[in-house]
Amino acid sequence: MILAHNPFPAKVLILIALLQGLALLFLHQAIDLDFWPGRHPQWLFGLYSIAFILPTMLLLGLDNTNATAFLKLTVPFVSVSALLGYYIGFQTTPIQHISYSAVLFSFVFTMCLATFKALMYSQQFSVSRELSYSTLYRWSWRNFLTLALSLLFTGCFWLILMLWAALFNAINIDVFEELFEEPWFYYPALALANGFGIIIFRNQTQIIDTITRLQQALMKFLLVLLVLVSLLFLSALPFSGLAPLWENGGSSLILGMQAALLFFINSVYQDSPESRPYPLWMHRFIYVGVLALPIYSAISFYGLSLRVEQYGWSMSRCWAFLIWSMLALFSIGYIVGIARRRDAWIESLSRVNVVVGLVLLISMLLVNSPMLDFRKIVSQNQVSRLASGQVDIKDFDVYYFRRHLARPGYEALQTLMVTSGDTHPSLVLRIQALYQDPDKTTTSSLTQAQFKSAITVLTDEVPESLIETLYEEALDSPWATGQTQAMYLSAVDANNDDELEFLWVTQRQSYVSMRLYAYNDATWEARTITSGLDSKARRIRFIDALKSGQISVAQPKWLDLQVGEERLQIKPD
Repeated sequence: MILAHNPFPAKVLILIALLQGLALLFLHQAIDLDFWPGRHPQWLFGLYSIAFILPTMLLLGLDNTNATAFLKLTVPFVSVSALLGYYIGFQTTPIQHISYSAVLFSFVFTMCLATFKALMYSQQFSVSRELSYSTLYRWSWRNFLTLALSLLFTGCFWLILMLWAALFNAINIDVFEELFEEPWFYYPALALANGFGIIIFRNQTQIIDTITRLQQALMKFLLVLLVLVSLLFLSALPFSGLAPLWENGGSSLILGMQAALLFFINSVYQDSPESRPYPLWMHRFIYVGVLALPIYSAISFYGLSLRVEQYGWSMSRCWAFLIWSMLALFSIGYIVGIARRRDAWIESLSRVNVVVGLVLLISMLLVNSPMLDFRKIVSQNQVSRLASGQVDIKDFDVYYFRRHLARPGYEALQTLMVTSGDTHPSLVLRIQALYQDPDKTTTSSLTQAQFKSAITVLTDEVPESLIETLYEEALDSPWATGQTQAMYLSAVDANNDDELEFLWVTQRQSYVSMRLYAYNDATWEARTITSGLDSKARRIRFIDALKSGQISVAQPKWLDLQVGEERLQIKPD
């Protein structure tokens, strides 16, 4: 099928590009100057979705022969994208406690992939109801290369502007440097440059198609090598076992190999079923490699399931299972085609790719909706593991909840503070420290009473002034306090002067820190204690001895030497 190309008038496309630049300028200024919707991330995400997706789809897909049909498909998709953006933006509230970084990358990546898939399906449906993978493949490469080359053109345009500014700045004329750094200039300018680039490269479809055929020819040879590597690897597994694989990121490597095989197979076998790019014997060698794909799926499923059983769900494991399911669908579809048609299995490849491609599009939308929100799944799973005793309270990673789980993580931690306040005060302390303002521009929610209740006191009496000193230090280092698993305080006469000092021990995931507090001139002075607790076993024995009261003062083997005014310390063996 020859894909016709009758682009919209250039004036209309340039107007679309300009409006995109102005929309992005408005949203930038809303954040920078703090007016609506700058402080409302749900509206920001929704409007940014429209500002990026709608103009990009129109610039790449709008055609004189398909305008009405294309808009009927594009507008609903953009509307759904805006609603999903609103939902994802809401997951970053309250904004004083949740960073955009918890959701931004995954949202941008999934929506880019969903838009890419939706664009080529919309282009195809707007001209024909018959879907074929070879046609969709050409649409996808046209769109990808056109956008990539237009972005390269935009980058070159910007570099020329920077050269312009630098040249005049060298002769003390800085008006251009100041102009080009203004948002009201560079947003419309770069959007227009991108629009011009798309118009230029959309008119070069023959060159784009030639590049596509070139990469197909290259992949034709690389696919044979990749299948050989795949089969050799599988043949070596019975001798090495799976243990070394899991120790070196095995699940991700397996998924990567499977994804590479599928990508190359789809790139080579994307023409009509009658065309065979290889001789028959090599064609059969390729589908032996296809038959191995379910083995990769089984191995990666086993590895991922093992991790989930051991440590529960995490964001990375949720994504890994989603990727696994997509790859497994492709693999199973191809295996069914080989079982039914033998050497003619390519006839079923197109149908499998079209259907699973639609499943992938829907999946990318669902992961940004309440129906498949990984952050909710992970937070509920980890909290249930804590409640069932599968996770020790000291090992419960509250920082992960704040850093990666956005609003579901925030709500789960707030609930834990209410339900665990009496039973696990140290957990409440760590959660409170996470949401403490390090600049102290607002009042801390961590009270001194909460801090004191989280301390394991190993002595009869502790001066309130010491508790207050320790509390102030905790407020000054909220990150360290948030990482603290347990705190211990014990009295000891460390210098045999009949005055008590206090040993302060904080236990964290991978180390134990210690300080000795002595009262001097109405203040508590801290002295750092060095130790050799360089292994987990030594740290465990140390904490057990501390809690059992095995504390005494040991005389050093070598005393200090005094020579005149100089005091010399002898290093121990």
